[in-house]
Amino acid sequence: MNALLSFFSTIVIYPVLCAVEFIFVFAHKLFKDPGFSVICLSAAASALCLPLYIAAEKQQGLERQAQKRLKPKIARIKAAFKGDERYMVLATYYRQNKYHPAYALRGAFSLFIQIPFFIAAYQFLSRLEILRGVPFLGIPDLGAPDGLLTVGGVAVNVLPLIMTGLNLASGAVYTKGFALKDKAQVFGTAAVFLALLYKAPSALALYWTGNNVFSLLKNGYIKMPFAGKRRALAGLFSCLSAALAAFCLIRYPDSPKAAPLAGMLLAAALCPWVFAACKKRLAAAAAPFACETGKTLPVFLLALSALWALLGLFLPSQLIASSPQEFSFIDGYTTPLFFISAAALQSFGLFVFWPVCLYFLFSRTVKNCLSLFFLSLALIAAANAFLFP
Repeated sequence: MNALLSFFSTIVIYPVLCAVEFIFVFAHKLFKDPGFSVICLSAAASALCLPLYIAAEKQQGLERQAQKRLKPKIARIKAAFKGDERYMVLATYYRQNKYHPAYALRGAFSLFIQIPFFIAAYQFLSRLEILRGVPFLGIPDLGAPDGLLTVGGVAVNVLPLIMTGLNLASGAVYTKGFALKDKAQVFGTAAVFLALLYKAPSALALYWTGNNVFSLLKNGYIKMPFAGKRRALAGLFSCLSAALAAFCLIRYPDSPKAAPLAGMLLAAALCPWVFAACKKRLAAAAAPFACETGKTLPVFLLALSALWALLGLFLPSQLIASSPQEFSFIDGYTTPLFFISAAALQSFGLFVFWPVCLYFLFSRTVKNCLSLFFLSLALIAAANAFLFP
């Protein structure tokens, strides 16, 4: 069991943990404030997950439509048949409508997306020494439960309650008009996170509170009735990027890194509008390279396999072969094979597992772009390894 959990953690959680650590370290080097770095981590993680949430929302919409379409006939079958006969009739009906009961898992996609990021953030922030004893926005210690309120001599952690309130508000907006089962899943998830994070370090509650603020804004945006939602989102992104650029210049006027970073943020603020202006020309230019999904999948898998073999097997083996003694008799490992297998598993999660999961979530256009991106990455990595050793 422990071996299975370690295998799961290495392939699924480790790549996310690397991303979480990189974002936090980058934000901390930039702002020199652990609390603000946690907020930056929350915002960055939410932004990275946004395309996944949009894809998950499409899958959940398909599942709700399918269940609504099949529900009346399923109810009649269940009323008329029992036992094995009911099972056979239902299986035939599902097959005729090209549906499988396992498709019901599509309704839990958004929860599946949250779990790896929550585990990675929990592992990283709960052990981070730099947070211990650091106050932030009235929180006395980011490395401990906040205990901001005392009732009858008992300390009450306020931040997890705020986090749960935002989660419930976000769920209420998202599940408006949904079936009771869907509402129960969302509100039950909020209760689970409250139980998990009530006594956790304040930094974790702060991180998840930021995620819930983003989730509330996202769900409100999805439920907007007007047609200009994309422009509103592009405007919000541009305003936030410009505000962060101004913050960098004002907060760090003497830093040599402030001006280049502010320039990058201002360029990012203009990107949505430039893309909107050039969208038709870009689509026309990309048309000759468009392929059916079945044609790009082998190229995509070949590129991922090459990256995994190169970065997970070949280069670690070359490094260890250059000095095997340095990788032997470390922490009870008498041979360096453990380090090769660990690098292979970590690279498999980073370059195979997660890209394949992303590939099957998105549209044909995005699949073509992913195939081209990873093929280019594999060629660059091969040239870097063999032409410039």
